[in-house]
Amino acid sequence: MPHLVLHPLLQYSQNGGERGQTSALLWDLRKSPTSARHVSAPTRPLSEFELSQHATNPPVFSIRVTCGVFPESSWIIEAKNWLGVTVGNVLEAIFATVNAQINYAEWDKLCPKQQNRVNIVFDARWRQSIDSQRVRERGILRSDCLLQHVLFAGISTVPDNEDTYLLTLKRPKR
Repeated sequence: MPHLVLHPLLQYSQNGGERGQTSALLWDLRKSPTSARHVSAPTRPLSEFELSQHATNPPVFSIRVTCGVFPESSWIIEAKNWLGVTVGNVLEAIFATVNAQINYAEWDKLCPKQQNRVNIVFDARWRQSIDSQRVRERGILRSDCLLQHVLFAGISTVPDNEDTYLLTLKRPKR
């Protein structure tokens, strides 16, 4: 298999490029991928053209993404597209995974201290919502389990495994 190169919009860089950012994107994973912005132009959303660009060169049909911050190994992100996975496909797959409702098995695997922290985040989220009753009825989301690590910081390849990528998250600056 030829060496895959990740699209620059998705790449993680530990060097902290423009404005100390580790990625070319500004994106809160709790919000739709259409809210993602460029670091260099924070008021400009990504265009349809940019979202439709292949996520890798050469294009692949499937990309698997994991994240060490995820408390559950079942939170595997998979973006698939028979025409070649796009930047938009990757962002949508991340969004869908972290904004899914947590199930009972996932909840039970959290220790009581972690459950308490997640409840605090969940309570703050539904109380701040415009439609607080609907948000509260939907329940705890996986994004609540991420606590403060909700910002996209980029994706990098996993050494010796070009089929899997590692998602890096970060906390908002205070």
